[in-house]
Amino acid sequence: MEIRDVVRGFVAGLAGLGFVLIFLFAQTGLVSPPVLLAMGGITIVALFAAGGRPAIRRLTGHEETTTDETGETDWWLARVEPALEDSWNAWSDLVLSVSLGAVGIGSFVLLVTSSSDDPPLGLLITGFLGINGALISLAFALE
Repeated sequence: MEIRDVVRGFVAGLAGLGFVLIFLFAQTGLVSPPVLLAMGGITIVALFAAGGRPAIRRLTGHEETTTDETGETDWWLARVEPALEDSWNAWSDLVLSVSLGAVGIGSFVLLVTSSSDDPPLGLLITGFLGINGALISLAFALE
């Protein structure tokens, strides 16, 4: 494997992680909208670095990516996988699995060490989804 493939896979993993975290944090309300926008910008840059213009076009729905009868999906998160498909490799799986595991464990640590009597429920949700996402990502990586 060339160094170019390693870097491209690493950046693709970061882009995939960014999209998952944007969705997760938007649903749980753990971060403010300006932070979500900054994460979105960085994630789009990582997607462009990993897959170029075709990846951006697939994400925005301007390129046909599905082969079923229903055509394109309207959910933006479902279009992330086809956008990253060309640049995804074992390094991407490693980045996604380790990072989701770290987010899950970090959420549980923040939940346990919270000085508030009523810690945010979003930390519990993020912890469970982070750990489960890491395990599922690891299972697909080992296939």
